[in-house]
Amino acid sequence: MMMKKNFVFSMVAMIGVCLPALSLAQFATPTEGFNNNGTRVAQFLKMAVGGRASAMGESYAAIANDASALFWNPGGVGNLKNLEVHLTHMDYLLDITFDYAGLVVPLSSGNLGFSAAVLNAGEARRTTIEDPDGEISGTWSATSVALGLTYSRALSDRFSVGVTGKYIREGLFNSSASAVAIDIGSLYDTGIKGIRIGMAMTNFGGKMSLSGRDFTVRDVDVAPTLEGNNTPSGNLSVDEWPLPLNFRVGLSYEVFKNESGTLLLASDFVHPTDADERVNLGAEYSLSNKIYVRGGYKFNYDEESFTAGGGLNLPITTYNLMIDYAFQEFGILGETHRFSLGFRL
Repeated sequence: MMMKKNFVFSMVAMIGVCLPALSLAQFATPTEGFNNNGTRVAQFLKMAVGGRASAMGESYAAIANDASALFWNPGGVGNLKNLEVHLTHMDYLLDITFDYAGLVVPLSSGNLGFSAAVLNAGEARRTTIEDPDGEISGTWSATSVALGLTYSRALSDRFSVGVTGKYIREGLFNSSASAVAIDIGSLYDTGIKGIRIGMAMTNFGGKMSLSGRDFTVRDVDVAPTLEGNNTPSGNLSVDEWPLPLNFRVGLSYEVFKNESGTLLLASDFVHPTDADERVNLGAEYSLSNKIYVRGGYKFNYDEESFTAGGGLNLPITTYNLMIDYAFQEFGILGETHRFSLGFRL
């Protein structure tokens, strides 16, 4: 009788995780007319962190149980009991690279987290009117950086909250733009068959505007048809643009968990301010808590859809080493490969 009740509850919970996501995905179609695509700066802030989360279709707000929670949901950081380090590397499209490092330090009154994200677009030839082929003008580069400081605390054995303050800077040749922002998150363990609910708001902050030597103009003749004009110098002004504010609500459920393996389902409902609503679904099966197989699907994205990957959990002397990999399909643009390492002391 008990086994029958557990089976029925498991089926209901699985439907509860998947059905709302599929229903929302069906109706979350792009609306006709104007949308906010291309109206936000610092797009690198949306690049997914961690091979595990990425392989599960970025449905991680309600899981957030390792140092990558610094990115996904700072509320989950408060539940970590050990010192943890997380490293992510991704070879993105067009020779662009993305790297992320996170550190969580447990304290008696909460946990502290430190994070750094760097996107490097590499170098390209600089072209001018006089040098259209870029043979003698040198090169230019673009780099984006975000540094974060997180404080998170478990308010009870089931509920935790966290906040991250971060400094964001984007550089393009001799110009740059910067801003500060905050992330806020919470994580609630219902205590019912492993069901967890996570919520996060990320990139809430100021606007960014490029400035620097590239916007300085010299010897400008405001009336070239007239003789005897002064040719003053000046600075061009550039509009300010907001950060990619994002809201995320997640739900996860452990279908079963025993010594031989665990099956985990998760879904995230995402509301970005520069795109239409999106839905992410993910699943993970672990064998003896050492070998992991993962898959996911992302609904209502322009090119992204299917994700897959796996991982290893290797106990080594006094710490655990976690190695994760994720494959992400980008339609006509190709695919990306994301690798991450985690250390739990």
